[in-house]
Amino acid sequence: MTQSEFDRVTRNDLDGVKKLSSCLLQVSSARWEFADDNASAIDAQWAEAQRANPNYFNGTIYLVDGVTISDGALRASLLRTDFKSYLYWRLAGFPDAGVLDGFGSALIRTQDGHIMLGRQRMGNVNGGQAYAPAGFIDEKDVGADGIIRIERSALREAAEETGVDPDALEKDDGYYLTRSRAQLSIGVPLRINMTAAEFVRRVEEHIRATSNSELDAIISVAGVSDIENLPMPRYMRVLMDALFAGI
Repeated sequence: MTQSEFDRVTRNDLDGVKKLSSCLLQVSSARWEFADDNASAIDAQWAEAQRANPNYFNGTIYLVDGVTISDGALRASLLRTDFKSYLYWRLAGFPDAGVLDGFGSALIRTQDGHIMLGRQRMGNVNGGQAYAPAGFIDEKDVGADGIIRIERSALREAAEETGVDPDALEKDDGYYLTRSRAQLSIGVPLRINMTAAEFVRRVEEHIRATSNSELDAIISVAGVSDIENLPMPRYMRVLMDALFAGI
């Protein structure tokens, strides 16, 4: 895909939310030129970031560098980079850098139709904000064939953040692709055989039992009125509005 084609798709075609029938993510061999060009500034900022937050870890992550959609099928390529380069890009306000911040989101619905959001503990990248369990695509999500299993990523994040057994989550058909500025969420719809109250109780037990839990609260959302004043990332609000509108 040429740069002009990438810009056309990411700046126009993907704004808002799209329901997808399939999703194929492939690791590319490209280098992130933005990270190479800003290496010295990235290292300097990283040293400051670590002093401010010793919990930060410079792990490997993947960012979207190519996207096509045809007849409800998403195909995307992702390049390999590190967290410190991503953080520099994010703190700079996500300037145009030839990539999108792509990740999987676990959209968990309970028996009574509630969507479950977690509030991230302060000190993390999205501290104080509510979102569906989500996180960076990393090495654990990439197969030997270079294919990224986005379901694996979403289930892993759901298990890490909520303590829920991945085997208790059943995937619904399709995916929800949400574009908001530089962020690209691939929502994986999941169902769990328990009520919202049961789910909240179990996750609260997990949070209390986990030292340095990523979440400090679990939030049950039954409709748009539940999120009117709820702090959340912009992409999450776009997605929730679409889900409750019946996309």
